[in-house]
Amino acid sequence: MTCLLFIFYQDMRYRAVSWFAFPLLLVLLVYISAGSAPVESLLMDRVFNLSFLLLQLGILTVYFSVKQRKIVNITRGLLGWGDILFLLCLAFYLSPVNYVVFYVGSLIVALLISLLSLMKNEPAKNKVPLAGVQALLFAGLALADWNSTLFNLTSDNWYLNFITL
Repeated sequence: MTCLLFIFYQDMRYRAVSWFAFPLLLVLLVYISAGSAPVESLLMDRVFNLSFLLLQLGILTVYFSVKQRKIVNITRGLLGWGDILFLLCLAFYLSPVNYVVFYVGSLIVALLISLLSLMKNEPAKNKVPLAGVQALLFAGLALADWNSTLFNLTSDNWYLNFITL
């Protein structure tokens, strides 16, 4: 929780996050999820999540490259390294369905926050604190997961049980 709140605070305050927060978060999330499923299942989930993330980054690169008619490095002004590293950390914790749902849902929340910021005429804050917003959302979900039996962020079984009700 402390690491997630640190990422949230730094991204909201400085629109940047200290690099050491991401390896620390990765180690903690891998450690926490280590006993949640068989190793083969965890590896398959992580391969899926990493493939999904790479696909998304590839699509963004192609989109902006076509739009600007030159090859674009999306980490230069479009998407911060902190945002990518945060999503990479989550790829090693969340199950595939949870990862995709969190990814899409957190992007929608970050977009709504950005729109509200624009409506308030805050031009100095033209960068979206994506990693910070995602860290706060994930902290809330992790607390709910660890204190409840309704769902499990490291397994997709709860979705299947929910759908069959």
